[in-house]
Amino acid sequence: MVAQREETFRISQRIVYWLVFGLFMILLATVVLPVTIALAGQPYADLSFAPLYGAAAAFIWIPYLAECWRLTKTVTLSEQGFSIRKLARKTRQFRYSDIVAHNERKEVGRGDSFMVLTVYLKNDFFIIKSNTFPEYDRLKAHFCQFGESIPYRKVVTLPERNRLRWLLAGLALFIIANILFGYLAHNQADHTKARLTAVTDVVDRITENRPKGSFKGVYVRLRQWPELNFYASRRAYTQSLQPLKEVIRVNQPITLLIPESEFRKKIAHTEPLTIGDKYIKYGLISVYGIYQDHAVRLQSAEPVFEPTRTNPLFRTILLVFLLLICWTGWVYVDRHSVIRTD
Repeated sequence: MVAQREETFRISQRIVYWLVFGLFMILLATVVLPVTIALAGQPYADLSFAPLYGAAAAFIWIPYLAECWRLTKTVTLSEQGFSIRKLARKTRQFRYSDIVAHNERKEVGRGDSFMVLTVYLKNDFFIIKSNTFPEYDRLKAHFCQFGESIPYRKVVTLPERNRLRWLLAGLALFIIANILFGYLAHNQADHTKARLTAVTDVVDRITENRPKGSFKGVYVRLRQWPELNFYASRRAYTQSLQPLKEVIRVNQPITLLIPESEFRKKIAHTEPLTIGDKYIKYGLISVYGIYQDHAVRLQSAEPVFEPTRTNPLFRTILLVFLLLICWTGWVYVDRHSVIRTD
């Protein structure tokens, strides 16, 4: 039975709130967090982790935006026809004769199941879900009068497909740029031992590196260079470094042995920084010897080599895996039947 008067049905406000909350959380996770990590307390952006995290986290945008583009926001029924407004599109008017077919199927969400009605039109389609429209049963009864019931068919409009392709292509380009950066930031490995030089200054602070409770080393902050963290890794020493936080005296002079190249580049500024020096943990300098009066006298027994900054091969393997996910997404989108909306 065709509607005799104009009547508008809207999605639940709860869904709108969840979409806004989801957008906020995705922005926080994919933009704010990596940018904050990269820029926090650094004279140069630290790109050792943020681009890798950003490339992986960016995949969250694709299903989120795809769902938003397909989400029906309002349905207006009248005697002459009906109008549909999707979340990211303007309202479109249709005649009931434009309905070609329809399908209803069950989907399972988090903790519950719901029904999904897909209505196929000559030049578009729209979806109505029982968990988003309170009047789902009325809308289903109305639209199922027109067209034929068919098995579910995956479709996408041409603009939606093009937007998804642009997203995937842009993400792929970002991943490729990430791979290239790994090679540009890589300092050529030098198999000769690095020369060490001594740096003496007053200890401003000492902190332990304990990710998930596991002791990895100690950071020493010197008063003259507050932007730098001098890091002694437990892997470089045969002696235990765990007592250092208690033994090293703050506000007292300390002598640290660091690679001479790090001294020239980051302290004396007599040698130019490479791309890797600038953008891969600029503020971190490895320490291979610690001396403070007679209380602390430690020196690494391991051979010291110049830092290479990045591992391009490992980075490439990881990012190629993400490129494969992009390609899989592209193939998945292409398997949908395309509906031209013109």
